[in-house]
Amino acid sequence: MRHVPYDPRVIQYPLDWQAQADAVLKCVEATPPEQRSDQVNKHRDLWVCLKPQLAKVMHGKCWYTEAPQAGTDTDVDHFRPKNAVKGVRKPGTNEDHPGYWWRAFDPANYRYSCIVANRRRRDLETGHVGGKADEFPIWHESQRAWCPTDDCRNEQPLLIDPCEPAEVALITFAENGEARERYSESEKPRLHKKAKLSIELYHLNHTDFVKARTSIRDRLRQFIDDARWYYQKLDDADAKTEHAYARAIQQLREACSERAPFSSFAIAILQPYRLDESLAAVFYT
Repeated sequence: MRHVPYDPRVIQYPLDWQAQADAVLKCVEATPPEQRSDQVNKHRDLWVCLKPQLAKVMHGKCWYTEAPQAGTDTDVDHFRPKNAVKGVRKPGTNEDHPGYWWRAFDPANYRYSCIVANRRRRDLETGHVGGKADEFPIWHESQRAWCPTDDCRNEQPLLIDPCEPAEVALITFAENGEARERYSESEKPRLHKKAKLSIELYHLNHTDFVKARTSIRDRLRQFIDDARWYYQKLDDADAKTEHAYARAIQQLREACSERAPFSSFAIAILQPYRLDESLAAVFYT
């Protein structure tokens, strides 16, 4: 996962989109609580129509997994679930959380997602079930927002938001392609739990993603070996060797670019080589 530079103020909206969203929200607010979900979902076109704009922000990649989404089913996920929050009940009552319905038409709450990250799915190879769906754990339930007048900023979500640059670094990767928590539970219990739940609920270690990362790892190793070999000959090299070295460096840089699939994994694989002189050009901006 890497930071998604999303600013809802700068994407393009259909004509009168905000006026329509405001009118629908007023209608939802006036609807009896037991009917709000139906009323929200009735107007799903208001967020679905923004999907192409959201896709452009990270070059067609899922914001949670970094998996490329060309020709696949995708969702506009509501980071704070719009219709319900699984397993959350108001203390001392039988009242289930109604979902953050007042954020249903707020583009700041939208995240472009693949269906593996957003819908409950079983990994057929491992048996693990993941997918965010209507999960939204927070650190202290007493800070949970239940209505529009509650301030969501008081919550401390236990899911990493890819739009928050300080949060994406809570996940790193092992060489076998699996996502890992950066901090142990004993070091930083809240940050460890945030990363652990994000890995589980975004299904970051789905077999397809792990296989894709290991394939990238193998290619990176070849480019690293090539760059090191050509670098040793660079001082007395002919033009052909210089070009070959430059190509190896460029391939490594491209694997780490914002456009590349699973680029945060590529960055993690290359991190130990930052002090290697033969690869220094990879890290210059």
